[in-house]
Amino acid sequence: SSGINAEYGGTKAFIEALQAGADISMIGQFGVGFYSAYLVADRVVVESKNNDDEQYTWESSAGGSFTVATGVGSPLARGTRITLHFKEDQIEYLEEKRIKDVIKKHSQFIGYPIKLLV
Repeated sequence: SSGINAEYGGTKAFIEALQAGADISMIGQFGVGFYSAYLVADRVVVESKNNDDEQYTWESSAGGSFTVATGVGSPLARGTRITLHFKEDQIEYLEEKRIKDVIKKHSQFIGYPIKLLV
């Protein structure tokens, strides 16, 4: 998933839709997979950059509110970086074997290569 991108890196279109009064439930386009991040993390940061747009940073602590900003964080050439700030009682998911087990179990239908840098 590319985080807050509405379509093809269309983060700007998403922001403009919100500013024009679009229903905030649009955030549901992330799907259940995205929200599962909050099972292990108490804060999630999604940074996204399209070649033809500026970089956007979406951040939430799962309480139903979030912020979107531009020009925050380390610059991306393009693509998406998702940072999970783990809950203290979920640190086991940072162990290499645990990560590999979770990826293997839940990525069988992913059509793209997954690279794990440890």
